[in-house]
Amino acid sequence: MWEAELEAELAFPDVSGEAAAVTRPEGGTAVGVDLRGAEPGAMHQWAVLLGSCASPGAQIGPDSDYPVLEVGLGGSASADTQLGLTLTLPSTYHVEVRVSATDASRVACGDLLPR
Repeated sequence: MWEAELEAELAFPDVSGEAAAVTRPEGGTAVGVDLRGAEPGAMHQWAVLLGSCASPGAQIGPDSDYPVLEVGLGGSASADTQLGLTLTLPSTYHVEVRVSATDASRVACGDLLPR
């Protein structure tokens, strides 16, 4: 099990959230993300990447592996996905929420830490 607290970028001070990843015994990883305080109607792209928020690496899988976070009237959104990669130590990973599929500016980010 891996968990992350999503921290807002300066341009999105009201955003917060969590992400969790569970490595499956048969291989792969289930990942979920919950977002709060976002602008209603926004359609945010998100992904798991190698490295940390401070030192990001390559994205794991294409954008099409990650369902868009569709923000509801209350400012919340959530999504789940299954990745073919198994998260392992000592590698580091993080979750990024971006403005959209065409704007890679970060809305929030959180380092995934093993629990």
